[in-house]
Amino acid sequence: MIQLQQTRTDMRKSIITIVTIVFALLITNKTEAQQDPNFTLYNFNMNIINPAFAGIKDSPELNLVYRSQYLGIEDAPRTISMAYSKGIGKNLGIGISAINDRVFILDQTDIAVDISYKLKVAEGTNVYFGLKAGGGFTNIDLTRANALGNDLLFSQNQSFFNPHLGAGLNIENKHFYISVSTPNFLKGERYEKQGNTPVAAINNSHFYLGGGVHIGLTDDLILTPRFMMRTVEGAPTSYDAGASLNIQDNKYTVGVNARLEETTSLYGLIRVIKKLRLGFAYDISTADATIINDNGSLEFILKYQF
Repeated sequence: MIQLQQTRTDMRKSIITIVTIVFALLITNKTEAQQDPNFTLYNFNMNIINPAFAGIKDSPELNLVYRSQYLGIEDAPRTISMAYSKGIGKNLGIGISAINDRVFILDQTDIAVDISYKLKVAEGTNVYFGLKAGGGFTNIDLTRANALGNDLLFSQNQSFFNPHLGAGLNIENKHFYISVSTPNFLKGERYEKQGNTPVAAINNSHFYLGGGVHIGLTDDLILTPRFMMRTVEGAPTSYDAGASLNIQDNKYTVGVNARLEETTSLYGLIRVIKKLRLGFAYDISTADATIINDNGSLEFILKYQF
């Protein structure tokens, strides 16, 4: 009995130590204004931003997402992502993801491999730790910028490859979840002008903090209020708040999300067949000062569990 108590005490100390290290790495990581792609349906595709979600489901899962921003605007941002994950063994999960983001002269593709570890801390409550490793391929077609004169800055295209290393933490049970992550700790090259010469610019990581509470209204209705905070130094902190209603054990999901002083979004998902769910989101700009007149943004998701 004494040995069992000592084992539990040691386990708690180990958990506290690991959590402290992860939080320290995430919070002290400096970031800059260059931002990664934004998704409205990230809550249904979490391992894109948090590797701790890799393999968290009972069966393998494939998520495909397409997002088109500022409808009707030529060369507006367009993002495609793919994420696959599965559990391996009792407590491990693995995943692979790819994101392609295009806007005007910029074309970026990020590829990553995730691994997660599940630790049971109480009956029905698990802590998941995740690591993400990969890289990003960035191409900038400066010849499409239509620059006037003979500015050497726009005389040739630019290409970069940046390694990525990230981490995440997820705590959850049937009543709530808390997610903390950064997809990439490492600084990476982007683009800036130094005199008449194109040189590298720094692109640091993003920090995400979010969570939600599952409230059972009836046997067939579960309400989940959610929040998400994203910080990037040099740009305003982004705050999301919203809620979704799960109907008949994921047969239907409807929700609303508000990104403070940016957008309001409506979304829905439907289970087409037993293992396949399709979803969409529509964003409306709510910014006080809008520099473009657009028709909103659309996002689609396909979720398949094997």
